[in-house]
Amino acid sequence: MNTKRQRGSALIEFAGSLMLLSAMFVGIFQTGYTFFTYGTLVSAVRAGARYASLRSPHVIAADPEFAKTVANIVVYGEPRPAAGKLPVVKGLGPENVDVVLGTSSATVSVRDFAVDAIFMKLKLSGRPTVTFPFTNGGAK
Repeated sequence: MNTKRQRGSALIEFAGSLMLLSAMFVGIFQTGYTFFTYGTLVSAVRAGARYASLRSPHVIAADPEFAKTVANIVVYGEPRPAAGKLPVVKGLGPENVDVVLGTSSATVSVRDFAVDAIFMKLKLSGRPTVTFPFTNGGAK
């Protein structure tokens, strides 16, 4: 009779441990996914700012579509994406990209975007932000 009680006790301990371990693994996954997504956003914003910095400010002023091209690079990884191309980060759109073209530098940032993990959303506004100085005919 003592063996049956021990089996039941072990089952209850296993169930309690399983719930604790499951919650821990979900938390680790969520944190890892959030860091991975943020790292992808940093790379995308850096690519957009670098693309913008390689143009002359005089050429940029003459091209009103330039900010849209930079936003496409951040969102899709290409200046002119094909129809139906998926963004580099789920939920990211051109409306979430800010492009500020100054006299000597280009600044690109993400605004009003939330990383959608399993149980929570991490709101990013103004992060990540990257600024590159103009390298091709910039202000001297």
